[in-house]
Amino acid sequence: MKLAICSVGELFGGVERHILGMCTWLQREGHEFVLILFHDRELARQAREIGVEPVVLEARGRFDLGVPGRLAGILANHGVDVVHAHGYKAVVNCALARRKYKFPMVRTVHGLVESSGWWTPSGFKGNFYFWLERFYGRRAGSAVAYVTEDLRLRHARNDRGLATRTIYNGIDPLSRRDFTRPADLDPGVFQVAAMGRVTRVKGLENAIRAAAGLEPGLKVVLNIIGTGPLAGELKALATELGVGDRVRFLGFKKNVYDYLAHIDVLIMPSVHEGLPYTILEAMSLGIPIIGTRVGGLAEVIDDRENGMLIPLGDVEGLIQGIRALKSEPGLGEAMGRAARRIQADSFTLDTMGNSYQGLYNEAISHF
Repeated sequence: MKLAICSVGELFGGVERHILGMCTWLQREGHEFVLILFHDRELARQAREIGVEPVVLEARGRFDLGVPGRLAGILANHGVDVVHAHGYKAVVNCALARRKYKFPMVRTVHGLVESSGWWTPSGFKGNFYFWLERFYGRRAGSAVAYVTEDLRLRHARNDRGLATRTIYNGIDPLSRRDFTRPADLDPGVFQVAAMGRVTRVKGLENAIRAAAGLEPGLKVVLNIIGTGPLAGELKALATELGVGDRVRFLGFKKNVYDYLAHIDVLIMPSVHEGLPYTILEAMSLGIPIIGTRVGGLAEVIDDRENGMLIPLGDVEGLIQGIRALKSEPGLGEAMGRAARRIQADSFTLDTMGNSYQGLYNEAISHF
């Protein structure tokens, strides 16, 4: 079997971590594959670091109608048997490429549309793009993988009749010993962190309100690691609430694992989540997690066992969780140990890779 993984590769987040993980697993298992991207950026750079040279199919302008034809030529030249597409642009172009080169397709649904509703410009665009992905994915008869059971249930009606499967994300185990503590993480301060895209869906305004609700004497610092369109608004909120000195906006960090391995607690006050890689990495590192009871967070975290779950929008619950972990170090250590065991048992790269291998074979057999 010759596989092609196709994605945009414009930004770098959970989708791109998933792709790098699959590339690592495919290499390790000796499978033939080609990585096709539409941008030569961070994902392409990191792919090269692990020995995978991507084929970069850059568009000639915003609307390049020649992309599907060129993509079909690349797939034919590589003798591809099945394509794994991520994101609407990859799915649409792969579906159109099938007019010239026939192949079965698998697509992964990583999360919900990040928008505030159809009536806003960003909401209309996000929902329209997702509609395009679903429409062309159905036309291509694509098999569908969902990274959580919550997503599978949400899309069951739209994807009925297609081969579908829930495949949780997975990682190889991590060890704190492999990562150096950054100099700006003062060990004398209780370090709380939120990591990922700085967007509305991450609920970071509640993280800042929680920081404002903690007594300054507790010596707690909130580190927001990542970039996104809400950074300016959130900085203004921190200043308005008088916690500009206790909320640090660190931006994108290439050495993000150094930070993740040496914080005291990871918080995810999200409005919704698929199955973020950050939570699996924190579990593997034994870092306690506080998350909202939504999406994949509720499927992975058992409250008070391997982390804490709070209701959506519950700032006071977030405050109490941080206080409890700060005042009871043994509680966080016990949660961290349990989280590490669960990740090693249920959310491994081998489990994810083997599950996708089965779905690829199923897609080929029904083609």
